Amino acid sequence: MNTKGMNMFLSEDNIKRHCEHLKTLKLRFSILEKSLSQPLENDINQILKMNIEREVKSEASELLWKIKSHELFFSSFSEKQVVNGKMLNGTISKEKFLYDIFVELSDKDYGFFYVCLNNRGQPYTVFTQRFDGAFLKYSPILALDLYEHTYFCDYGFDKKRFLKSALTYLDLSLLDNSAEKMYN
Repeated sequence: MNTKGMNMFLSEDNIKRHCEHLKTLKLRFSILEKSLSQPLENDINQILKMNIEREVKSEASELLWKIKSHELFFSSFSEKQVVNGKMLNGTISKEKFLYDIFVELSDKDYGFFYVCLNNRGQPYTVFTQRFDGAFLKYSPILALDLYEHTYFCDYGFDKKRFLKSALTYLDLSLLDNSAEKMYN
């Protein structure tokens, strides 16, 4: 798992703890899968369609949501900041987009924040505090973990300082690359 971009705003120890958290989630998913007579899918939609007990279905889909969210969080950052990037063919400035995200998240308590693209390739944001279908309804391209365990070791209760630091390294070029793939 590439976490190099995260070391620009999180300590090595904090990143290590977060990676251990992801390993634990994957282990729980694997144990749940082994308890069933059929393999679990790696797609939340498919899990929800499976003919298994409702509680197992709910646990499996929530674990997979957490796994996918954390993997996306780890891959959403770049060591290098491209100051003069395209940002969706100039339709929106990076500075304005990041400022709007900061304002939106400053008063949120905890949860996951996603940046997605709509059917016209324009970015929109989604914030959720629990599993509510983020990967069912949307196709997230970037993620930011806003649960306290993500930033408390390095920033204490100062979530705004964490946000400023993390947003500095959010790899917005992934939006441009995804938009290009949609239309080519």
